[in-house]
Amino acid sequence: MPTRRSTLTWKSLWLGALVLVLAAIPSVTSASGTLRMAIVADAESLDPILPSDNPSIWTMLLVFDQLVRSGVDGKSIEPGLAQKWEISKDGKTYTFHLRKAQFSKGDPVTVDDVVYSLERARGEKSRWASFFRPIDSVKALDAGTVQITLKEAFSPFLANLALFSASIVPKAVAEQAGDEFATKPVGSGPFMLERWDKGSRIVLAKNPHYWQAGKPHLDQVEFQIIGEDNTRMLKVQAGEVDVAADVPANMLQTLRGQKDLRVQIVDQYRSDFVNFNTTKTPFTDKKIRQAMNLAVDRAALIKAVLYGSGLPENTYLPKGMKYWDPGVKAYPFDLAQAKKLIAESSKPQGFPAELMVQSGDTAFNQVAVILQDQWKAIGITVKITQIEGGAHWDTTKKMEYDLATQYMTSDTIDPDQLTGFAVVNPGRAKAFYTGYTNPEVNALFERARTTPDGPAREAIYKKMQAIVKDDAPFVYLYSIPARYVYRAPVKGFAVLPTGNYRLEEVSLTK
Repeated sequence: MPTRRSTLTWKSLWLGALVLVLAAIPSVTSASGTLRMAIVADAESLDPILPSDNPSIWTMLLVFDQLVRSGVDGKSIEPGLAQKWEISKDGKTYTFHLRKAQFSKGDPVTVDDVVYSLERARGEKSRWASFFRPIDSVKALDAGTVQITLKEAFSPFLANLALFSASIVPKAVAEQAGDEFATKPVGSGPFMLERWDKGSRIVLAKNPHYWQAGKPHLDQVEFQIIGEDNTRMLKVQAGEVDVAADVPANMLQTLRGQKDLRVQIVDQYRSDFVNFNTTKTPFTDKKIRQAMNLAVDRAALIKAVLYGSGLPENTYLPKGMKYWDPGVKAYPFDLAQAKKLIAESSKPQGFPAELMVQSGDTAFNQVAVILQDQWKAIGITVKITQIEGGAHWDTTKKMEYDLATQYMTSDTIDPDQLTGFAVVNPGRAKAFYTGYTNPEVNALFERARTTPDGPAREAIYKKMQAIVKDDAPFVYLYSIPARYVYRAPVKGFAVLPTGNYRLEEVSLTK
């Protein structure tokens, strides 16, 4: 999941506002009707039931619709392909009434497509099946109504239906395409895939059959895959792209000083970490993991790398998300205690380790150098290995690393999705590919899923956050907002707290 750091001031996400609106300014125009956007990494797959990386997720949310979607405030659920719905008093039956919509090939979205898509999302080939495991049945009541019955009440159900993995796909096309659907997706979203040059660019074209009248305003969106921070910034300065993601903190002032550019800071559900491979010696030792957290001077890190714009991370949940616990204290900088824990650990004399970092990522490379120096004080000799972003993610997933810079974002407004990804094992992602396992955390996670929203569910999440913080499967770093730079004639670009953008709202002025 890739993105970068922040700047001077960012509003409290939990007070609710949306987001980023890019104002038009007189400047270089882009190709007619085409928004060119520089992003950090390529997508892995465009089949909704498969990937977990942000480039795939955020692209799929432009190609596919879901029954419902997360609101722009990061706290609400709003209509998608379902224009309205009812929930039974026992919380087990959901009845969805579909709007009239078409896929990008012109075929109507039918109740059969909805039933097929949700069965597919919870099927054996889906890497996201656990999020739909509570479903007992999905059936069509009539030509415009679908009813979903759960085995038991499931608190995050509506939020999970807003996941990209619950995207509605055309049954006939998906069945015929088979594995090729991952590179030849068809959806009912505002855009459709026109071209995908792996590692280079993704081109989306306007869906002429999109159900929102008058949208999208753009004819095309071209995502240019540019992993190197400076190159992205040079391209937006030169007018070769209209929007660039992940502005390095050290370039914010320079970019702000150029009259034809604007920098925008966007609150999001994101946390930055260093992952431990907890299945690999000596990171199987909790005292070592705790010592390495205590040896990190987060205040110095934030000042040096983020120019003071981040906040120390205290739990695996990002600040502002529902049930995030501000009462969990972040690891303090305590070198004496860190040395004491190392002396009591399985490696009292210290040890060598390798820290894998994304090449071209200015902030994470700066973080790596600072951590290398700080960990030296407790006897850990760190070798920094730079690796391209896509390969970095692949290596992390294979768990062929000691330490790896990473970050997490949430694709839903409920903590269930991120919790299942980040700290549950066995599970979908082996606790964010750290290999961390705690049976108590696993049990609490399952209990939280069936506990109604309210104080009891909040207490479960607070307990999980405290346990995971103590177990330290990550080096907790900081929370930061997203940073984008843009130029005229872009208007209406907005990033949600979940990190994705609704490009159907974007227009280009002459």
